[in-house]
Amino acid sequence: MVSVKLVALVYIIALLMLTSCSVSNPVRYQAGFIGTFDTYIQVVIYASSQQEFGEHFAYVRDIFKHYHALFDIYNNYEDINNLKTVNDNAGIAPVAVDPAVIELILLSRQMYYDTGGALDITLGSVLSIWHDYRMLGIANPEQATIPPYPSLRAARAIGSIDDLIVDEQSGTIFLAHQGMLLDVGATAKGFAAERAAQRLQARGVISALIEAGGDVVTVGRSMTDGGRPWNIGVRHPLTGGIIDAVQLQGLSALTSGGYHRAYTVNGLEYNHIIDPVTLMPAERFASITIIHESAMVGEMLSTALFVLPLADGLTLAQRFGAAAIWVMHDGTVEFNEMYREFSSNLSD
Repeated sequence: MVSVKLVALVYIIALLMLTSCSVSNPVRYQAGFIGTFDTYIQVVIYASSQQEFGEHFAYVRDIFKHYHALFDIYNNYEDINNLKTVNDNAGIAPVAVDPAVIELILLSRQMYYDTGGALDITLGSVLSIWHDYRMLGIANPEQATIPPYPSLRAARAIGSIDDLIVDEQSGTIFLAHQGMLLDVGATAKGFAAERAAQRLQARGVISALIEAGGDVVTVGRSMTDGGRPWNIGVRHPLTGGIIDAVQLQGLSALTSGGYHRAYTVNGLEYNHIIDPVTLMPAERFASITIIHESAMVGEMLSTALFVLPLADGLTLAQRFGAAAIWVMHDGTVEFNEMYREFSSNLSD
């Protein structure tokens, strides 16, 4: 006769074996959502069950909602001082904000100096004008126009990076002049995606991918085919196809392109990435893709390199240890030496 203790022991061993199998052989799940950062967010996670994935997915969605509210410059939220609150109080009073806002603003300000002004979050008053004209042009193509240059120059003269005052001790941000506006459209999405990936790892996730409007952040390796790196397509901005595939493990790929949020005036296309020097849409390249360990740094670099001449961009990418590929308007490509180690088609 088998003892009760032996039966219990066999049951426990069997349960441990089943648990081990479910953990060591997770399944790929994916889902997406809209409503944050004006784009579609897709989440891919290898999890032991649909329920586990659902919990992780909801967690990621909440993270994006949280940062979207903090960095929003168009809407107010109950009990939140966000960037719209900061902009509304320009020239009036400092605004106490969440530490994450302080962190993003400080990083963005440092990147202004690192890029020689190519990335400038105090360009908001200029970007606001372009935004209004672009929205009107998209809604009513026959009425599409570009902003008058004197209006852009006047908006640029309102304030600069030197008029952005951050008090870390009190946790406040102050814009020194009324009419001055911050815009973190080139920095906030990468910040949120990186934070979401980090917190998934803290929850024990070892294999995940977050795609936010074409920008990709990876956690670990894909668990397909024995655990290969994630295979990420680099979009061709002219054809819409895939120009290359890169292999990523725990890294991010961020793209800036003129094909995003563009509008047409008299047969000419105007994109949303504004050169801080000319105050006009940057037009040197069709797209830039950056591979970097930090999604927030990579997003900032992709915008800066889209504005800068190729030689300056090559120097800046090397300084930050970033792999980079530039797609020209004629479809040809340039890439730096570091990019070769990730490329599937362009490494020779």
